[in-house]
Amino acid sequence: MGDGVEEDLRPTVERAAPWREVFRGRDGRLVVGLLLFETLGAVPLLIPATVMPAVLADLGNLPLYGWAFSAAALAMIGTIPIVGAAADRLGTKPLILVTAALYVVGLGVSAVAPSMEVLVVGRFVQGAASGAAYALSISAIAKTMAPAVRPRVLALLATTWLLPGLFGPLIGGFLADNLSWRWAFVVPIPFLVVSVLMIYPALRDRPDPDAARAPVRDALLVMIGAGLFLAGLNGGAFAAPLLTAVGLVLTIWALRRIVHPGTFTARRGAPAAALCAFLLSMAFAAIDSYIPLMLTEVRGLSVTAAGVTISVAALTWALGSWWQSHAIGHRTHGWLVSVGAMIFLVGVAVATWVLHGSPLWLIAVAWMAAGFGMGTAFPVIPLAVMAGASEGSEARELSPTLLMDTFGIAVGAGVAGAAITLTNHSGGSLVSGLTIAFAIAAAAGVMLAVLAPRIDRR
Repeated sequence: MGDGVEEDLRPTVERAAPWREVFRGRDGRLVVGLLLFETLGAVPLLIPATVMPAVLADLGNLPLYGWAFSAAALAMIGTIPIVGAAADRLGTKPLILVTAALYVVGLGVSAVAPSMEVLVVGRFVQGAASGAAYALSISAIAKTMAPAVRPRVLALLATTWLLPGLFGPLIGGFLADNLSWRWAFVVPIPFLVVSVLMIYPALRDRPDPDAARAPVRDALLVMIGAGLFLAGLNGGAFAAPLLTAVGLVLTIWALRRIVHPGTFTARRGAPAAALCAFLLSMAFAAIDSYIPLMLTEVRGLSVTAAGVTISVAALTWALGSWWQSHAIGHRTHGWLVSVGAMIFLVGVAVATWVLHGSPLWLIAVAWMAAGFGMGTAFPVIPLAVMAGASEGSEARELSPTLLMDTFGIAVGAGVAGAAITLTNHSGGSLVSGLTIAFAIAAAAGVMLAVLAPRIDRR
């Protein structure tokens, strides 16, 4: 029976092409352009974490400090489904130009912002551009690249968010200390122009006027609902529970109109892939956002030492992405995601052990495992959707998965943060709150490991 199952599943997974094929000809220029484009999408989201204290000192208005980050995340949630559908209907070429223009406007507004309110507006526009760039990059791969090349390209794209994670804070800190925090929003613009000049001529997909229209209303409702949900989680007012409940109901109602039918019940194929993307991002965000807090406040490391300690995840994430690009022709998509989830869970378990007093050096082991697991699972989920997507509708079929991925980040970080806050308000210790946060990550990871085999179509 085992052999029969292998024969049923193996045709859905094509062996990856040699690396030399990735950078050959026009597709090679497209890959380089996409790498630069995605890196620039990550930089405006990651550098501000370092420069925001300088922004606050200059502009003031502490109550809006957190919204400089939340505004970008919410804009991404609203943009991804709109751009995903529009890419099929209009083609990726005009949307690349619109996305680049949004980047320039958002970066420019933030760079010259006279107040925190204006800076938040600029961050919102940057988030919209980042969401569009994410959807367009994946769509360009699905529409332009041969199936055998896609695992390699996705493995490379995974590293574009890791390098800014390693060097972005260093660059942002240097600019804030030696020039001005405003330069952190100016520096990416010339590189953005170069990336568009490389990408635009290499795109060759054709618009489909008969493709489904973009779900603009529902996407905006998801964004509003998510904003209410997060505001309720982070608020201490009497109305906070009401905001959380209304936001959750509105978000789920609007999501059901955008995502594939059967997403919330993990129906085999693309619906299960979207749910798995949500669980993977939720699991990672629920622990990744709070590992530095654990290392500094519980275990007594400096911020710099904590950052250096957890940076090993960037290296093992890249290693996991490289490994999955080699294994993709030999194993099913679901098997790879399950393995990645289980390796990630090892990291969560060891990190929890460190939280409760085990030797501090084990956090490096924990985060190496978590990074490798994420690098293995993360690129495989969109690959599974691409494998079953109809020609000409790749972007529309991928956008629910990308949306659920981004939504999972917001929910994971928000719910874990709420657990820590509520524990503190009830008189519990930070260790207790972090234990609950890590348990949320573990629960999402276990669900992912169980459901991952359903992303393969039989």
